[in-house]
Amino acid sequence: MVEIIRRLIMGGITLGLITGNSDSIMQFYDETVAMARQVATAGDLRTISLMLDYEYLKKGRLPKGEKFNAWLARNFKENELKQIMVDHWGNPMAYRISRDQKSYLILSAGPDGILDTEDDIKRSGP
Repeated sequence: MVEIIRRLIMGGITLGLITGNSDSIMQFYDETVAMARQVATAGDLRTISLMLDYEYLKKGRLPKGEKFNAWLARNFKENELKQIMVDHWGNPMAYRISRDQKSYLILSAGPDGILDTEDDIKRSGP
């Protein structure tokens, strides 16, 4: 999705250069890409969250932290375009589970790439 938006905006930049609006088009491009990254990362977190909720309903517990990557491999098909636990800024996402294995938090470090800051994108459950 980010790639499609990038191509559309690059076409707009080319046209903007011709008409002299390159600054405003570049600002629009940056804002659009930033928003697309946030939306796509939130979608990834939601997908993982739904599967974790299903796992909890089915088994009554969640995957342990050290077994989470194996659980992901069994439940999601990776592809060469994107790994499931890497956000759209290229940073690894985190999985945290409660001691009783009945609740979780998955999060992306967000645009700044640093976990546990205000711009993190989070999903918890079940």
